[in-house]
Amino acid sequence: MTTPDAAAQAMPRKRLGDVLVDEGVLTNEDVEAVLAHQKTIAGPRRKLGELLVELNFCSERDIAEALASQLNLAMIDLSQRPPDPEMIRALPQKVSERHSLLMIDREGSTVVVTSADPTNVLALDDVKLHTGATDLIVCVSTASQIKDHMARAFSLGADTAGVESMVKDMGEEDDSNENLVGAASEDDAPIVKLVNRILADAVRLRCSDIHVETQRDVLRVRYRVDGILRDVMKAPKRAAGAVISRIKIVSGLDIAERRIPQDGRSRIIVGGSAIDCRVSTLPALHGEKVVIRLLTRGDDVPSLESLGFEPAQLEVFRRSLGVPQGLVLITGPTGSGKTNTLYAGIHEISDPEKNIITLEDPVEVQLPGITQVQVNVKAGMTFERGLRSVLRQDPDIVLVGEVRDKETAELALKASITGHLVLTTLHTNSAVAALTRLVDMGAEPFLVASSLTCAIAQRLVRTPCENCAEGYIPDERILDRLGLTIEDILDATPLKGRGCDECGGTGYRGRTAVYEVLEVDRPLREILMKDPSETAISAQAKSAGMQTLRQSALTKAMRGDTTFEEALRVTQADAEGGKQCPQCSEKVGVDFLVCPFCEFVLHVGDCSGCGRRLDPTWKLCPFCRTRTPTGGQPVQPAGNSTDLLDAEYVADPNENEERPDRRRADRRAQDNAGFGVPPQGYAQDG
Repeated sequence: MTTPDAAAQAMPRKRLGDVLVDEGVLTNEDVEAVLAHQKTIAGPRRKLGELLVELNFCSERDIAEALASQLNLAMIDLSQRPPDPEMIRALPQKVSERHSLLMIDREGSTVVVTSADPTNVLALDDVKLHTGATDLIVCVSTASQIKDHMARAFSLGADTAGVESMVKDMGEEDDSNENLVGAASEDDAPIVKLVNRILADAVRLRCSDIHVETQRDVLRVRYRVDGILRDVMKAPKRAAGAVISRIKIVSGLDIAERRIPQDGRSRIIVGGSAIDCRVSTLPALHGEKVVIRLLTRGDDVPSLESLGFEPAQLEVFRRSLGVPQGLVLITGPTGSGKTNTLYAGIHEISDPEKNIITLEDPVEVQLPGITQVQVNVKAGMTFERGLRSVLRQDPDIVLVGEVRDKETAELALKASITGHLVLTTLHTNSAVAALTRLVDMGAEPFLVASSLTCAIAQRLVRTPCENCAEGYIPDERILDRLGLTIEDILDATPLKGRGCDECGGTGYRGRTAVYEVLEVDRPLREILMKDPSETAISAQAKSAGMQTLRQSALTKAMRGDTTFEEALRVTQADAEGGKQCPQCSEKVGVDFLVCPFCEFVLHVGDCSGCGRRLDPTWKLCPFCRTRTPTGGQPVQPAGNSTDLLDAEYVADPNENEERPDRRRADRRAQDNAGFGVPPQGYAQDG
């Protein structure tokens, strides 16, 4: 390893473009095209390497390897050789950020740094100035890796000493408004640095919400990452007043008002990017609690392809978005990604020739080229009143944030059959339930049938961390609760993260959506008109091929897009509705031993011969040929007979050999006339 200056003396330096051409990464024409772009559009201040990556001619790694070759320096992959955070913090954060470099080692007066731009001599001089080094060893790494490790090293969780120092510099607790304003307003004040650190760390971790909670003895900070809250910092309670006041100041809230809830918005700059925030305060027992929602920018709205739809589901959704009039319903609990799906749909069909108006509470993401209206109930601007006004604005497409009452539902339905495409949301557990909810709210079944084009239920599941994901065999108990066996996943490629620095030890990084897409076609419309019950609608939807939330989650788990544990956790609410008796097709619970409708045995346990899990429809074990206890036969009714109560299982009529009784069933079951006896291994002691 050496410095760029020494390398330059050792041999003539090739130009970066020539190195990339020699290595086969680019052609001469590619280099000439980017140089022309630099000269005419980007300007001479933009470096060739930056433009090559920005214009997708090559990757960051290609540039780093070319620089290392050009300057005869070592290339370090920080994902394989992560530096010590303590060593990174030995160089001031502002120096590392300004020059995009990290200090990774030191021995006496010799300091080792890795840089995304080792040709920056001023940066190397700055390092010498702040470290007192007489000799520098320079390496090359990609800018994104340097930025990531820098953010981690200076994060709240890692830099505990820095946080303690900030809190110590705040002094003793002082709740006077004058002192709080002073402490929370000066740019160099410790409290300002601490709040900035909290916000920057949250953005780096792709956090959706920041929770700042005043507790009896401490100030607690938590991040919601991938739907799960995690602790990131605890500070002395004396910091609470100043921290919350700083958040209120940047959000335009009244710092003197601590008795009632307040809501505000702010825009913060992190790493050169603007992030919109929605802020909510709540008076609590030990002090105020603040929640900051980090909002997606309008230019960050995802594409429909990236959301997680299965191909057939996406085709149905796109078909519904392509019609000139109709109603599209998105349903799911709070935090299930409904807004993202709505915005992605609007973005898909946005056109200068169309008048698109949204009615939201609140407006979470500002979309260019679209009229967005904020609901204000206090001022009388309700969803119903707002929708009436919107429909007088000659809209082609209307997005209604939520249908909350009969009046809004009827307005949305009528608008969707009078030349408008309407997209809206409901809070139900499934797509099928969304249809019945509209009827329950008072909407006429014929109106629902004639206007609704599709209903979509969704949930968010965590995805395995790409850095540490590896193949795994799910626990058999998890599979059992999902209605699966090991044999069902023999052809699957399940993945699960073991935990690493990239994912914070959770094994998960990022989320994807699972969907239940119900297309309202002619047969379903007829059922809505005749029998708008959830049972009838569900049966018709499944016969038409609708994939339930549970089935969608399992499809993703099978191919490694999520885990079986996540599928069970997130689709738990509709687990019972997702399992059917193989004989009568009625809904049964995942833990039912016998179907209560046709008395079919649903669980027969493990094979007595080889110990493998048996399917209830098998007459014998396919692995060792041992005959199953029930052979798929229905359970015989017990009636009032006491003879059957002594049996461990229901005998197979095809089986000649009687088996000894090993466990006596509880005689209290005599009172349950008409119920069958559980199969072998499931009788209960009294």
